[in-house]
Order: sequence, then structure tokens, then C-alpha cells
Amino acid sequence: MKIILAILLIAMPTVAQTRSEFRQRYESPKVGIYVVRPGVIMSVKFGDGSLWKDYACEAIIKPKSSLTPNADSSETISAELVAEIIDEVVAVAQRGRLINELSVNGGCNGLRISIYENVTISRATRCKQQGGGTYQASIKWKAVWCKNNKN
Repeated sequence: MKIILAILLIAMPTVAQTRSEFRQRYESPKVGIYVVRPGVIMSVKFGDGSLWKDYACEAIIKPKSSLTPNADSSETISAELVAEIIDEVVAVAQRGRLINELSVNGGCNGLRISIYENVTISRATRCKQQGGGTYQASIKWKAVWCKNNKN
């Protein structure tokens, strides 16, 4: 049993950030919600089971106003700031090899999905006529502790 535990600890993931790393880096006004920049929040879901419960499985980045009921839903975040936050949460070197990218534009909305070996990153955007920028970005880790994120 000790050998199995030792192997698991050695092989523990370095890709996903932990609950304590998020708390050290960002203000957390509510469990699972972090203020990553003024006016920008990130909600994080963590792993399944007791061994993995502190490792991130999914992070959703969006304007802070999206927490307020009846708030103006046209608020966005600049593409540069979203890229900076994504790089903080999961560095390029931790993502693994880029497997595929997909971009879809429909009317004034767009979706860009980047699929890596270890994570999938998506960005939902609006055209300039509707405020421009990113209104939501997500990071999903593909890991043993994230049962529902194998995409």
C-alpha cells in the first residue's frame, strides 16, 4: 500500500493548479470563485474523489458582472487580458502538444477551441458592434482526477 501511495505521489500532476495555489494567487470572495483581475472572475471546479479534490478540472473566466442577476451581459474582456490569465492558470509548456484548433463565427459571435494533450481551452467572443472582446473563456483539464473532462 505504501509503495502504491508513493508512486501516486511521485506521479502527481504538475499540470493543474491546486485549490491552495489559487487561494494564494487570487482573492476568493466565495468558495470556488476567484478575482483574477479587477472586474474579472474565474470559477473553478475541482477533481473527483478524496485524493484529487484539490486539483483543478475546469476554470471559467468571465466578467465579474456576470455574477450579478440582471447585469448587462454585453460586458467583455480584452483578448490580450484573457490570454494573459490563461497563461497564468496553465502555462504553454503544461498544455502539451497542440492537437487541433477550431474557430467558428456566426453573426456577431465567435468560438475558438484549442485542443492540447493535457487541456482544452475555449474562448467565446463578440464582434465590435456588440462590445467586442471575450465574454467567456474556459480551461478543461484532461486528467485522471477529472472524470467528465476527457474531451
